[in-house]
Amino acid sequence: MSAEMTYKTHILIGVRENGIMTVIADWPHVPKQSEVQQRIDDARNGYVTFALCTPTSIMAAAGNGGPTGGSGWQRRGL
Repeated sequence: MSAEMTYKTHILIGVRENGIMTVIADWPHVPKQSEVQQRIDDARNGYVTFALCTPTSIMAAAGNGGPTGGSGWQRRGL
């Protein structure tokens, strides 16, 4: 995945019948529908659903997953 997460970042998640989710692709920009469809076509192996997601909140991770100080949350529009 891309190192920097911004509010323009989009990820494509594939969901298997048993509920297991896998990130199939990520883009640092809003992808064209054709880009998303190509990745879906390439990854059809066992996925029953796909979700194209963009973050509404971004929380920085510290070494073991704990907050680095303050709340750790960044929210769009604040």
